[in-house]
Amino acid sequence: MLAMLELDATDHPMNLPEGFDSYLQGEFPKHGHKWRGVPYLYFPVFSRSHWYAVEVDIANSTMFIYNPDKNCSTDDQIRDDLKPMTTILLMLLKKINIVIDALAIERITTTSKQSNS
Repeated sequence: MLAMLELDATDHPMNLPEGFDSYLQGEFPKHGHKWRGVPYLYFPVFSRSHWYAVEVDIANSTMFIYNPDKNCSTDDQIRDDLKPMTTILLMLLKKINIVIDALAIERITTTSKQSNS
């Protein structure tokens, strides 16, 4: 498991670009869902010519990184890749009154690896 990624929400402004509220309210994309009450969030990450998946367990303040290829990214590289996304995610959650001070990051390497390019 990667170390805790400490992000102090007070260090970041709450002024998000116009349009982010439409995501939180489920108005965008077309078949969106309100974020309030959603237990998990999922998003892809592309870094260093490699894709991996991220699952955020909001209730347990944990990000699960599904990346079976240990040779593509080190733990430090993954942590660096996730900093901007984590900052924005914590800001969005704070807007709907879900305050998370830090997210634990756990790398899952037991998933199957895509064999074709």
